[in-house]
Amino acid sequence: MPLAEQIMTNPHADRVKKLADQRTKRGQGRSGRFLIEGPQAVREAVAMEPQKVTDIYYVADQCHDHTIIDMALQKGMYVHETSAAVMEQISPDAQGIITSAAITSIEHHYDQLTDLNDLLHNPQSIGLLAACWQARDPGNEGTIIRTADAAGCEAVILIGDCVSPFNPKVVRSTAGSLFHIPVYQVSEEEFFTWIITYHLTLCAADIHGTPENPPRTLTDLLFSDEQTLLTKTENPLIILFGNEARGLPQDLVRRTQQSIIIPLYGQAESLNLASSVAILLYSISMARHQRHL
Repeated sequence: MPLAEQIMTNPHADRVKKLADQRTKRGQGRSGRFLIEGPQAVREAVAMEPQKVTDIYYVADQCHDHTIIDMALQKGMYVHETSAAVMEQISPDAQGIITSAAITSIEHHYDQLTDLNDLLHNPQSIGLLAACWQARDPGNEGTIIRTADAAGCEAVILIGDCVSPFNPKVVRSTAGSLFHIPVYQVSEEEFFTWIITYHLTLCAADIHGTPENPPRTLTDLLFSDEQTLLTKTENPLIILFGNEARGLPQDLVRRTQQSIIIPLYGQAESLNLASSVAILLYSISMARHQRHL
């Protein structure tokens, strides 16, 4: 596929309007596609989802990584140069380059959650997943997906009324990890049905726990002399995180095997969600990798 000869200069062209529309949930519903902005995310989309990415749009003096253009052309994609005004009309956050992908290439549903069972019991797997209940902040959600990818998790599961993973800020915040790791959107009922059906271990990141099952500190669970739920690599483990403002409701915490607290050694009252996710996932991942050695 060629590099288009003409530069796109009309900010009011139908193609420009349709691309800009893919930044909204309603527009994504109409087109079945979502917009991917910025060099990191576009690079990974081109590398990981070439069959679903057909057109690349860039501003010559704003796009500083032309290896993305070269890779797109090698993979048979159409590449269009645009004016800065056109790119601004499509997305003010584009950083000089955008593309779009079919939602069906990324989206996963509950019926596919069952496929994770084999993956979690693979000998090469550390058997670790992150689950988020009603994560509403797009920056947090994108960072969680990126962190889970970096920590070697098998998937991220979004439960209930979470922000869409195709929200432009979520996509940017993942820095391309959205194209590396499965992201599932499920209801509470679907999630707990899956947990029960496959006898999976579920722990809550929660400071309160329950009267019957009080929380334990992360350090206690990781450095205890006995094997714990966090360090038994033969048991797939899901860590459940709550809403940014409200945490997890008690009825959900009661359905988990253990609550985990991150110890605070300074004067801060708490950590934000993204920081808590990073500490817990990396600590558990390192412990589980160590047991694999």
